[in-house]
Amino acid sequence: MQNLMYDQKLEKRLNRLTVSKYLFRLRAETPLRLPPYKGSAFHGAFGHALKRISPFYYQEIFEPGNDGAKPKPFVLLPPLDAEEHYSAGHLFTCELTLFGKAEQFFPICHAALEFLGREMGLGQNRGKFSVEGVEQACPFGADGFSTDVQSLTCQDIAESCSVPIINDCLTIHLPTRLRLKSDGHLLSQAPEFDLFLVRLLGRINTLSSLYGGGRMVEPELREQLITLARERIRLDPIGTDACWRELPRFSGRQQQWMKFGGLLGSVTWQGAAEDFHRTTG
Repeated sequence: MQNLMYDQKLEKRLNRLTVSKYLFRLRAETPLRLPPYKGSAFHGAFGHALKRISPFYYQEIFEPGNDGAKPKPFVLLPPLDAEEHYSAGHLFTCELTLFGKAEQFFPICHAALEFLGREMGLGQNRGKFSVEGVEQACPFGADGFSTDVQSLTCQDIAESCSVPIINDCLTIHLPTRLRLKSDGHLLSQAPEFDLFLVRLLGRINTLSSLYGGGRMVEPELREQLITLARERIRLDPIGTDACWRELPRFSGRQQQWMKFGGLLGSVTWQGAAEDFHRTTG
């Protein structure tokens, strides 16, 4: 496994993509009515607010590329609670992650969230909220956020994540819905690790190529990792509780409620986890 060990070449590749993650601390100024799954509400409202204040930046952020088919350079994480009613004065948070060159869009994204809360409102009753403060993610610290930190590279993140390997197992937790396709169909059960890894490496390389300094995982290493995953790592059904869940979301484009399902819970794989741990630092 020596050719899979962490080396200086991999370290340089991990520096090809930066990640800027921001925590917005929000306060409800009027009552808010929100669905249990808030991702669609936040994502759609954020997009509408951005389009209102700057159609140009909306195009750059929400519809990158001429056909809008490229992965968006951001992730907006809503509050993960299931509360449907926020009373006035309620404090809540959302997180915004910008990849690579998209870091330059932070000021306009900040302005869009403030405009959304102050002018447009959020939820079924268009409740108003204010942005109380913004913090940026840091690799070390008690809560992982700070008011004085720069963008992180994937190398920074790898060095700060000292994950203990227990019984040669690897576990991921899915607080938001995971939607993976195999043979053109959405998976309704937890995936084997090789399939998960193929999708993960593909997305990392795409983001790094579009918004960073080029492909992060070279073809040779990619094939080695996938082969190792296919031959030596298996799903652990005892340690896995992820299941498919459907929750309604409102489609602004179609003006109707729709089902939006995905895998929630945790997934555990067993075998050769230590090798992957060493490969990534």
